[in-house]
Amino acid sequence: MNKNIYYLHLRHRKKSSAALCLLSAILTSNIAHAQVNDDSADIERIVVTSDLRQQSPDNLATSVAVLGESLLELRQATHLEDAIAVVPNLNFSSGASRGKFIQIRGIGERSQFSEPINPSVALVVDEINFSGIGGLGTLFDVQQVEVLSGPQSTGFGATGLAGIVKIVSNQSTDFQEGFVQLGLGQSGYQKWGGAYSDQIAEGLTGRVAIQQVKSDGFVENIFLGKDDTNNIDEFTAKVSLDYSLADNADLELKLYHFDIDNGYDAFSLDNDNLTRSDEPGFDRTDTQAVSVKYIHDWDDTQFSIAVTQLEAELDYAYDEDWTFVGFHPDEYASFDQYTRDISNQSLDARFASTEEQPWVIGFYYQSSEQSLLRQYTFASADFTSTYDPNSLAMYGEYSLQVGEPLSLTFGARAEQFEADYLDSNAFSESLDDTLFAAKVSAQYRINQASIFSSISRSYKAGGFNPDERVGDSDRLFEPEYNWNYELGVKGKIASDNGVKGQLSLTFFYMEREDAQVSDFAVLDREDGSGAVEFIDVIGNADTGLNKGMEVQTQWQINDALTMRVNVGYLDATFGNYETVDGTFVPKQFQAQAPKWTLYASSNYALTDALSWLVEFEGKDRHRFSVGHDETAPFTALVNTYVTWQSENVEVQLWAKNIFDREVLTRGFGGFNNDPRDGYFPAKPYYQFGQERQLGLTATYRF
Repeated sequence: MNKNIYYLHLRHRKKSSAALCLLSAILTSNIAHAQVNDDSADIERIVVTSDLRQQSPDNLATSVAVLGESLLELRQATHLEDAIAVVPNLNFSSGASRGKFIQIRGIGERSQFSEPINPSVALVVDEINFSGIGGLGTLFDVQQVEVLSGPQSTGFGATGLAGIVKIVSNQSTDFQEGFVQLGLGQSGYQKWGGAYSDQIAEGLTGRVAIQQVKSDGFVENIFLGKDDTNNIDEFTAKVSLDYSLADNADLELKLYHFDIDNGYDAFSLDNDNLTRSDEPGFDRTDTQAVSVKYIHDWDDTQFSIAVTQLEAELDYAYDEDWTFVGFHPDEYASFDQYTRDISNQSLDARFASTEEQPWVIGFYYQSSEQSLLRQYTFASADFTSTYDPNSLAMYGEYSLQVGEPLSLTFGARAEQFEADYLDSNAFSESLDDTLFAAKVSAQYRINQASIFSSISRSYKAGGFNPDERVGDSDRLFEPEYNWNYELGVKGKIASDNGVKGQLSLTFFYMEREDAQVSDFAVLDREDGSGAVEFIDVIGNADTGLNKGMEVQTQWQINDALTMRVNVGYLDATFGNYETVDGTFVPKQFQAQAPKWTLYASSNYALTDALSWLVEFEGKDRHRFSVGHDETAPFTALVNTYVTWQSENVEVQLWAKNIFDREVLTRGFGGFNNDPRDGYFPAKPYYQFGQERQLGLTATYRF
């Protein structure tokens, strides 16, 4: 079967059973109930590894999206920002070289400067938690990307308030396999990489994967006469070793190296891709990480322990005036740079039952040290700070089978979160919060389809506002809690005319208590230049309400045609909040929360070797930020890919954003940065994303 037709899959040893959706008549009157043939032996099973019990998506009582390796390759996805459009109610914001800040159902950070942040969305690569370092979301030799929407604090603690994004790497094999890949495209795009896996010795297998991605970007600096000041330069290397210590014991070792050396020169006084910066910024990350996992199986119980270590150096800077010296008599010149060193260590140990009514109990510890050096033109001295958050948690989950059709799952997590903060302005503070998460879910099967519902409570730790101009009453902000209620249905559909499909429909209602809101104030500089500077402040709103639905469908129309339609609807507001400038907000739409998201694709096998994929991505208008009223417009993109493949060779001709629609990835308002206007009146400024781009990628597999 053409892998481009079934592009959402996962290699797994187990065989899956056939599925049938009795509820199809409720959802569409022209599809009759029909038994799906048991051809599951020929279809590899999807397993969600980010769930505590590692189940198939159909067995999870929550909204989950799994993007398989073939789909990621078809979309030429080299980074998470290239894959986000597929998932309902998933969004990102830039303000850097990449869309490294992710929002799920409207909840998530949009930027980071001097302030330490506790991420709302967990980013996990295999066993390692990379939350807060979204620039490392590179995608190469990846088995799948999993997105669990809604609170996941039971399994992931203080980083699981809104959900989780997990990147699962390909596993090593006990036989020789691998591939080499080369890609070329417009705007100086080039990609090369390869992966190799084999048995090294008896019981020992290994895999190595290396990728380099480069692009000049879509910005031209007309002052410097360069077209690569907003470039992409990303190197990724991964090594995995899997050693079978015994028939029932395994040891897994994974090593990671990320060398990100991207430029950041994105904003123009004229709101276009023609910049005038004399000191273009950069967005760099040099990261090494390692994880060691031991797994021991007994007849009905499994014990596992994973230890991880992460060392990251982040260097982010930008030309604040966006111009050059001599541009205008009233100009100012400023450069702002943030250098962070992050060291994370974690241990996750758990016992899990493999019986019919399974349970999981675990212990988690994480320690982090984060140091910051800010060098800013208008600061009297360099700003330094240290932020040391630590977590200690116990968690558990138990599933109860109530008769044959009904199963109940109970989960809970108790976490002790502590953090110490100290900076060069002599501000020091400590936090000590006891946080509690819980969930109850029910799943009812009807002819192997399922209806599910759940109630869950998640949390996010409080934190600090470091800027000394923030009032004492606003220096600390409280933890946030999120109550989530879900009702959904998922299963497979088959009709009498041979059309087969998969459906997942979820309705959700989330109530946020002490919702953390990221705001900023615009202040006039004391030098009388007329230019402005910013204060970033996180506060708590009394209320936050996020409700909506997520629909995911995939249809096998016939042997040649596969279609997919994913739709997200979101109504996200918060209220009873006072902004930094003292304005009271009774109710306001949350930022980065488009009301509608839409993804549709059609993949047609023209011949056994040739296929044609067409995609549509739609995103409704939405606010960029809480502190101003500028909005991103409705955006619709069309991409297309033509793929030819033989037994070992695959060649793909691709075109992204073929109608060259304008894409806004970040926006600011409430100030004027143009000396030609006398820095008045306020106007919006935008960062632009994907322009039309054509390219060719060739892959050789062995």
